[in-house]
Amino acid sequence: MMRKVISGNQAVALAVKLANVGVTGIYPITPQTTIIEELAEMRARGEISTEIVRVESEHSAMAATLGAALAGIRAFTATASQGLLYMHEMVWWTAGSRTPVVMVVGTRAVGPPWNIWNEHTDFTSERDSGWIMAFASNPQEALDLTLQAFRISEDERVFLPMMVGMDGFILSHTKTNVLVPGGEEVEEFLPPRRQPYVVDPEEPLGMGNLFPPIEYMKLRNSIDLALRNSEDAIREIGRDYVRKVNPMGDYSSLNVKYKLDDADYAVVLMGAWAGDAMEAIDKLREEGVKIGMLRIRYLRPW
Repeated sequence: MMRKVISGNQAVALAVKLANVGVTGIYPITPQTTIIEELAEMRARGEISTEIVRVESEHSAMAATLGAALAGIRAFTATASQGLLYMHEMVWWTAGSRTPVVMVVGTRAVGPPWNIWNEHTDFTSERDSGWIMAFASNPQEALDLTLQAFRISEDERVFLPMMVGMDGFILSHTKTNVLVPGGEEVEEFLPPRRQPYVVDPEEPLGMGNLFPPIEYMKLRNSIDLALRNSEDAIREIGRDYVRKVNPMGDYSSLNVKYKLDDADYAVVLMGAWAGDAMEAIDKLREEGVKIGMLRIRYLRPW
């Protein structure tokens, strides 16, 4: 392991490299663009063999990523704001296909009016789609949660896509000290990709056919059950990640509590604001105000 001063986007790109992703479908949009720029530079330098599929829209980016995943390949994409809204159809299609895929969302306000600054509306708009949804509070978590996302998504109790959110610019472009694991450590933690089925021309199967209402209900119920099952998987995988990859981390719980035991007031939040909140809580505690914080690390399952 080594320490590097890197941004959230660079941390995510390193996680994709370490996860040995086979295919990424990409379309640039601020503030996630430097993720795919980093991956393209890694590919040009021969550091990764990831197939980078350049497409004409975010909708196509998710379609290409899903297609690769259906063929049994570990697949990744990233987007933000209007781009996530544009790929909305394929986000639901991916969850409905029960296909392991990992996506990072550099959160950004949704227009109009046009706005490139940070907000969580884009991320939270997909809360009912069937994806597992985690949110990082710093670049270290962006790397750690992205790596964990591949194993969680591919866990046989789950088999659902997972997205990791991080605050646009505040985390995506801000550099800080990040503990970067080595390839051997990640290889021990992250087994080869697996999923319940693959699209194989030698053994054709149908997907997305017209379902009667009762069968559609069964499918959506299976997604809900998988989300519930993912809680145990998230905790177990988080603990294993600390043992094998980052002993400085703490990923044993879905949410993070700070000075809540005797609190009369609680701040509930998600993302980078946690650092500001903890500092404010410490100062208020000195003034006698009993206040604490609950940071939502996983919006789904919840």
